[in-house]
Amino acid sequence: MKGPALVVMARAPIPGRVKTRLQHDLTPEQCAALSLAFLKDAVSLAAGLRFYTPFLAYTPGNKRKLFREITPEGMQIIPQISGGLGERMHQLIVTLETEGYSPVVLIGTDIPTLQPDTLLLAARELKNADLCFGPSRDGGYYLVGMNRPDGRIFRNIEWSAPGVLAGTMRNAKAAGLSVALLEEYSDIDTFDDLKKLTASIGRTYQPPGKVPPHTAGWLRQNRNIFR
Repeated sequence: MKGPALVVMARAPIPGRVKTRLQHDLTPEQCAALSLAFLKDAVSLAAGLRFYTPFLAYTPGNKRKLFREITPEGMQIIPQISGGLGERMHQLIVTLETEGYSPVVLIGTDIPTLQPDTLLLAARELKNADLCFGPSRDGGYYLVGMNRPDGRIFRNIEWSAPGVLAGTMRNAKAAGLSVALLEEYSDIDTFDDLKKLTASIGRTYQPPGKVPPHTAGWLRQNRNIFR
């Protein structure tokens, strides 16, 4: 076996296609630039953890050049398949498990303050549990880790709804799979979320916590939007 794999699931930061819930307060271009900052911080986080082999799984498939330009040497990039989120996550886990990686941990890019220790804890928890989830405060999850693929956990889930984690946990219980939970984080989806993030960076995430540099830089450059 090749050991643990950490996969950043990312969508291309195209104006009008990302961070759409923020477009009441930001321009589509600002939303895309913020999304790119989140993406760069997630890539940096994953690439900096030597315990994992890092991957970036991107969509849409015709944006490979964009993603290749922002990933460091040694970080592999792979396209996501078409289909729903559950199908895409399951296929990534199947693909990497087939290549000899275990466990496989997937994260998104909407939590720039995600800490390295949380990701290392996920791998430790998966030594004793079949599944590991990182709950987000909106009822979903920012992380899912598995020792072996089991598509049953992703079936009949209403994605982007408040009950995503609860539904996935029910599926896991029905499949007889053991589950470990990590600490809770907040997604950055709304302008209120963004204001709270601005307040927390520099106050909460001082050393030994890791400050997301690209996100912090974007917030400094755009601090006038909060006036």
